[in-house]
Amino acid sequence: MFTIVTRSKRDADAVKAMVERFYPGWGIDVKTLHGARSSEAMLRELSGIVEPDRFYIVLLGREDQRAARELAGEVPPNVVVHVVPRSRVRNARLELLYAEVARARSVIRVAASWDPGRRVFLLGPRRQGEPLEGLEPQPSFDNFIGLGRFAKIVARLAGGRIGLNPLVVRTRGGLHLVYNGPQPRAELEVKDEGLSPRARITGDYEPVDVSLEAMVEANRGILQLYERASLRFLESLGDFDTVMVPWSGGKDSTAILLLALTLYGRDKVRVVYGDTGTEFPISRQYVEELAEKLGIDYVEAYGGVDKMLLEGVAPMPTHSNRWCTGLKVSAIEGAVKKLAEGRTLLLVGDRDAESPRRSARPPVRPGPAENIVMAAPIKLWGGAHVQLYVLSKGVPLNPMYEYGFYRIGCYMCPALRNWELHVLTTTPKLHLQLLRSPIYRRFVMMRLRGKTKAADFEPEEEAACSFSSSVVTDCGY
Repeated sequence: MFTIVTRSKRDADAVKAMVERFYPGWGIDVKTLHGARSSEAMLRELSGIVEPDRFYIVLLGREDQRAARELAGEVPPNVVVHVVPRSRVRNARLELLYAEVARARSVIRVAASWDPGRRVFLLGPRRQGEPLEGLEPQPSFDNFIGLGRFAKIVARLAGGRIGLNPLVVRTRGGLHLVYNGPQPRAELEVKDEGLSPRARITGDYEPVDVSLEAMVEANRGILQLYERASLRFLESLGDFDTVMVPWSGGKDSTAILLLALTLYGRDKVRVVYGDTGTEFPISRQYVEELAEKLGIDYVEAYGGVDKMLLEGVAPMPTHSNRWCTGLKVSAIEGAVKKLAEGRTLLLVGDRDAESPRRSARPPVRPGPAENIVMAAPIKLWGGAHVQLYVLSKGVPLNPMYEYGFYRIGCYMCPALRNWELHVLTTTPKLHLQLLRSPIYRRFVMMRLRGKTKAADFEPEEEAACSFSSSVVTDCGY
């Protein structure tokens, strides 16, 4: 999936030991610059190593810091130059090397700059444009484009205008930096609990409206690079009789579907739509319409979460009791096993930024049956790469993103944060449509009252709540 390059053989030996311990099964190559000291010599050595469809991380020590700065301005956009906080790479403990490689990987995902001439964001570890102020990529960071109503909602919360299509960087502790140019225009704080997120204006400048079409065109080259790297990764896995794609209608699984169709074609690709019974109706409609546009069929895998809740068999899911996930995964895996013929590849949309657990997963691992291999080809992509990639293929994104969402799940998912809850309860079209579901009403009431356990909630409390088209109100407050 990526190659690590060090200056010397002794540094490479240390990195190989780290890879063996922390990255088993990742297929990471380790190469050297044959002891090159100057940036010019390093660049010459790199020219014989770097290929245009793979990512590279050049690890150097502090004694080579000056050369690293010069080198960073000359390397192609699929190369990240990273300095470890030790004089030499081999002086770092294996745990530190692992952490530094994770930081370097985050640059591939999060790095971006501002092009003042075209007034667009340029994604990827490139050296063009103005750097984004206050952005130092870290393993927990991700980025995405705040589409549709996102900017308007932030503006209302912050009390100041936000330009259209901002680049949003999710940092630590739910803090999001909202960029309309090279500086953050606002900060958005998103939490697991509560009804409304908080936002404040931080940039004293006139915000810029960014053209989504112009941003797609400005980033077409970098998107093609990320696509080529993912396709090369898939090609390295060998031949398969069947290729399976679990498709939710979200941006990640849609990008996976497009990659699969590009490489393997419609005849070999089989699609499974996981339906918990608590999907957003708009998402389901999107799946139906896009499947027709792409000329593909899909098999539905029903998880029955709605049935379990309506019949009182299970409590409302919570962070500590996400039984619903097990039902969905089981339904999808059951469908995959039935459809799998011969050697089968199961493609998933796991990305590094989603969680530490997913970041630690190798890009290739065993699937739910002996004849099935699971792979994650967009593991190194950022959320904004995924969004623009889908659009660059002439494919629309799920309309839920236009309502202001930046992640999509079920309408009663315990992972929904106060941002999603705020968008839901302040968007009349979504809110009124979902009010027909007693599951949704129960979920919103539980979240409003800060309840985290099924024992905290009494069904008769539903009568004490009234609902309006703008927000849920009068629930005992």
